[in-house]
Amino acid sequence: MESDIAVSVYNVTKKYKLYEDKWGPLKEVFFKKKLHNDFFALKNISLKFPAGESIGILGKNGSGKSTLLKIITGITEPTEGKIEVNGSLVFLDVSSGIDPELSGYENIFTKGILLGYSKHEMMKKVKDIIDFSELDDFIYQPVKNYSSGMRSKLGFAISVNVDPDILIVDEALAVGDEQFRKKCMKKMNQFKDEGKTIIFVSHDKNAIASFCSKAAWIEKGELIMYGDSKYVSDKYNEFMSGTKTIEEIKLENKYMHTIDNLVLGVVDNKLSIAFKGHIYNVERSNLNKFEFVIRNIRTRESISNLIETDTFDKENIDFTMYFNEHRYPNFFFPGRFLVNLRIKDNQNNIVEAPFWAGNLNVKNKNEKKGRFIYKTEIKKNNLELVINNHSKVEQQVDNIWFDKNIINIEGVAFVKGYETKVKDDVTLQGYLFEMKTFDISRFDIDLIESNEISKNPNFSSSDKDYRFSKFKAAIDIEKLEVGEYELNFIYKMHKEPYYELYNRVWASKRNSYPNYPYLYNNYKIILNYDNKYLQFKKETLHEEN
Repeated sequence: MESDIAVSVYNVTKKYKLYEDKWGPLKEVFFKKKLHNDFFALKNISLKFPAGESIGILGKNGSGKSTLLKIITGITEPTEGKIEVNGSLVFLDVSSGIDPELSGYENIFTKGILLGYSKHEMMKKVKDIIDFSELDDFIYQPVKNYSSGMRSKLGFAISVNVDPDILIVDEALAVGDEQFRKKCMKKMNQFKDEGKTIIFVSHDKNAIASFCSKAAWIEKGELIMYGDSKYVSDKYNEFMSGTKTIEEIKLENKYMHTIDNLVLGVVDNKLSIAFKGHIYNVERSNLNKFEFVIRNIRTRESISNLIETDTFDKENIDFTMYFNEHRYPNFFFPGRFLVNLRIKDNQNNIVEAPFWAGNLNVKNKNEKKGRFIYKTEIKKNNLELVINNHSKVEQQVDNIWFDKNIINIEGVAFVKGYETKVKDDVTLQGYLFEMKTFDISRFDIDLIESNEISKNPNFSSSDKDYRFSKFKAAIDIEKLEVGEYELNFIYKMHKEPYYELYNRVWASKRNSYPNYPYLYNNYKIILNYDNKYLQFKKETLHEEN
């Protein structure tokens, strides 16, 4: 057995026979006929628990956690597989080994002997055990007269004062009152500091995430995943909350993937971002099947690159990825973006899931200012890139009309406090975003006039020549592919502070817009502004038979 591994679990399966009645086993022998159903409490479980670490085992009641503990401690034998233990082991089960007819004092020696210690060795520990249990004179009373809390205190005090190499804890940190629980946790942390191995079983993902470095998740006897405790706890919570099914989680986590470091910067006024991370459990033959994806959460548009490995060590990929606005000039507009891993398996099934970023180290955490404002956020342990405008554009579509093959759109746009003496102080660039294919088409927007709003404290100070920027757009129906579109624009300032402000076009004056489909040649244009943003659909007319 490896010296740095405290407990090794090799292909362990535990099968029980379930009978309809208590005479089932005898009937089965007598009639020579199978009268039972097989129940697999554990199914081919393999795990290695590193020495000196705290490892959690998560799972619902009945998932197989306690069965695994009983096999590790030798209380029960596996149906298949084997266990190897390197060091002295104590199973901290506060109720086992306690005889209710004996006094607390007598039980100290009884349970100590069950744990493998002589009476002489227990005599050296008895005072510490009594002091830790806080039972005082009750220690000489029969345990059958104890409350459940007192009995738990006794069991815990005996178990943690016998100084094992490996301590297995089965939901035992909830014993006694709050003050005693704090003392129990302090003792457990002392064990951690001393480099002892702790295997902590619970269905409380918060306790596992905070106390343990690694965690295994068992569901219906099957090992779902094993790795970083925060990562595993997060995925377990997604399952327990109903956010994802067990099948979805198993599929997307066939390869565990994390973002560990991130550097956010601005080069030539535009975003530059570097990611460092890992992908685990990868076969060398599959190295070309992983893509790093940045996806716009609202539009679902994405950019991606094949992951190039820095190192490949024992089935783990170490990688660095770079993205910037210079390479992708039409992608990094204001919005929220999720950082994902895309995987193609041997059957060409494609799975995409967020990188886990629960332990992310971000260099220069402050937001960066360039063309836009850039920052990162961690939401539910997933990494999001957030891009914001420097200021807010007040804008509105006032009028929409059709003229042959042209969709005409008029409106106004302005920024409060920004001085515009002439219309050339601002330009607008239009973007049509195709909502299913994610294609972007650019078109020109004309500024047709500027109406002065002088000395209006709601928009500017009295010493500024403040104007609306009135715009007109003409969209050629014939140049558009059939599809669904959303209108966006960039408002560019041509004097201080030279901001570029990206916006979806606001269209809330619905009573002023056409409320009927527009027919042109073999096409139909349907306007949609139910969500207050201007969208429209181009459809092909089909002749009826």
